[in-house]
Amino acid sequence: MKKTYIIIVMVLFSIQGFAQQSSVFNQYIFNPMTVNPAYAGTKQWTSINSVYSSQWTGLDGAPSTQMISIEGAPHQSMGLGLQFINDRIGAQYQQSLYGSYSYILKLNNKLRLSMGLAAGISYFALDGSKLVSETIDDAAIPLTRVSTMRFDPKVGLFLYSHRFYAGVSVTDMLGDLIEAPDGFNTVQERHYYLTAGYVFDLGKSVKYKPSFLIREDFKALTNIDITNYFLFRETFWIGATYRFGADLLTSSTLDNTLKMRDAVVFMTEWNISKSFVIGYAYTHSLTALSGWGGHEVMLDYTLPGKLETRMKTPRYF
Repeated sequence: MKKTYIIIVMVLFSIQGFAQQSSVFNQYIFNPMTVNPAYAGTKQWTSINSVYSSQWTGLDGAPSTQMISIEGAPHQSMGLGLQFINDRIGAQYQQSLYGSYSYILKLNNKLRLSMGLAAGISYFALDGSKLVSETIDDAAIPLTRVSTMRFDPKVGLFLYSHRFYAGVSVTDMLGDLIEAPDGFNTVQERHYYLTAGYVFDLGKSVKYKPSFLIREDFKALTNIDITNYFLFRETFWIGATYRFGADLLTSSTLDNTLKMRDAVVFMTEWNISKSFVIGYAYTHSLTALSGWGGHEVMLDYTLPGKLETRMKTPRYF
């Protein structure tokens, strides 16, 4: 079992170099606060959102992530949010807690600009007891569990209307300034996100929502999501994302097997009632890990006090 863990840790770190270090959620389209703190409060109602994500299910040491967040608008021009993330990859653990604030500026009757800031604490740990080495007293492997904690701020802008949105954000803002003091826990890199989407009418009962998300850290492949979603009768969403890596800003010597493809994600979301929404995503990897699929479940609950606002002014993101 220990040999399995050290193998999977090596594989995952190489994959993480491609897929970026930060947790990747497939259904960020319905809760962009996972990548942009400026999203907090933009719906003007209070929601509790939770996600359970399991990548490469069945593979020992594969990533597993849980997230719960709450966000709302105590005032039309202000949003607040709170988010907790628990992430595990093999013998490595990360737990993060963020508080988000946004100031929402009305540009005209349709367009709003939200400016957001999140401040948080991230706890990192590496359990050396789950790793094994053929070399006695290998300095690269701790004998016990080692950990570190650091301040973790984010910043973002979110431009939106009833049908359109575009956002830019930066996470792990201090990543390039703080080194891992123990030499074991991974040093985080600063991450940049650019996203946009629009909702079109396809008849009276069908809407079409194309969108994209670009993740960049200037150290690995640029990670790009292209998503197409369809909404039927304002109740049922179905769509897919093609996720791939593009060698736009990095070296051409990167592994060709991971160079231009990563995964296809099939997603669905169902508005069960005015309060409850449930979503599911299945990930099929197009890399050497194609034999293991990924699953993600999302639950969203809107507090009753804002239901009338939600039904009168529906939001598609």
